[in-house]
Parts: sequence; structure tokens; C-alpha cells
Amino acid sequence: MKNSFKWFGILLLTGIYSVYLLQTGDGEYIIAWIRHYRFLGFVAVFLFQTLLNMLPLPGELTAVMVLEIYGAYWGGLCLWASGIIGGIGGYWLARSFTSYFAGTRVEPYLAKMEDWLGTSEYKGLLIARFVPFIPYHAVNYAAGLLKVNLFRYMLTTAVGVFPHTVAMSAMYAGIRKGSLLGAVIGCILLIILAGLSWYVKKRSSVKSRESRVTAE
Repeated sequence: MKNSFKWFGILLLTGIYSVYLLQTGDGEYIIAWIRHYRFLGFVAVFLFQTLLNMLPLPGELTAVMVLEIYGAYWGGLCLWASGIIGGIGGYWLARSFTSYFAGTRVEPYLAKMEDWLGTSEYKGLLIARFVPFIPYHAVNYAAGLLKVNLFRYMLTTAVGVFPHTVAMSAMYAGIRKGSLLGAVIGCILLIILAGLSWYVKKRSSVKSRESRVTAE
């Protein structure tokens, strides 16, 4: 639960800082430059955001900039698509360069992912995507290391990334555009995701204790 609120706080602070940049004019120069190149600017932004999603680099600030340039709807679609393709890229990296990722910060999440994938890959991958306490990049790399089915991974990534994208787009609309409905929708989605995270974490702890008792 604490991790969920941490990510909520990071998202909120990123949004506030991005709005500050835009208000002071520092961000407006970048946005104007990208808009000037139209389609090429869009392609450059999309590829850059995809690269951030593929590599273990923070993409929250640029995500807000994408929403500012293209709006909550088209910007949200751009973020959703880049989240899917970047996730597939991260999966491919971990699957292709297993020795590099072994023993990294992904390691603590492997056992948890394996446990969830044990009964059903679809269900396990969806839980991993919906639950915020496992970082986005960690899910990508762990799935690649565990060599999960690519089609199932692609499908669950598309479904799993969607609510986070909607929440961020709605929060942006609420903060930047003064949309009360957008802010409410974004907050509700984030609260639901935080609650789901708490529930899954609690269930995992209970199962872990039961397993230890059975083993003894």
C-alpha cells in the first residue's frame, strides 16, 4: 500500500512540476519546436517515449509533455501505444540478454511473478500489470527472463497498461485543463489500483505464511 501511495505521489509531483515548467515558458519552447515539425515531431516523440519504456529510465515527465502537446485523448493513445511497444522491447531485451539482467534489481520480483504465473499466464501477467507495487520495467524484464508466451504478454500488456494511461490522462485533464470530472476519474482509478495492490500483496503474504506452516 505504501508503494502505491509512493507512485501516486511521484505522479502527482511530476504533473505539478510539468505544469510549473509550462507556466514559466521553459516547456513551451520544447512543445513549440515539436509542433513545428508536425508528423516528424510526433514520430520523434513516440520513439523517444517508447525508448524510455524499453530501458529502465523514468518517463513520467516526458509523458506529461506528450499530453500537453497532443491532449488527453491523442496524447493518451500515444502513451498507451508506446507503453505496449516499449514493454515488448523490454521483454525482448531480457529474453535476448539473460545473463546481463540476471542478478539485477529485477531478481526480487522473479519469484513473485513465477508464483502468479504458476496457475495461469494470462491471470498472472494481468495481476503483475495492474498491481502498482511491481514497477513497469520490472514486469517487462521479468517476463522476458521467465520466457512467457509472447502473444499472451502482448495482450496482457495492452490491457494492463490501459487503466494507468487513462488515470494519468484524466489527472492531466483535471490539473491542466481544470476538468473536475477528469480529476475525479483519475483519482478513482488510482485509488482502485492502490486498493488492488494492497489486496494482492495481502493475499500473497497469507499464502506465503500458509506455505511455511505446511512445510514445517
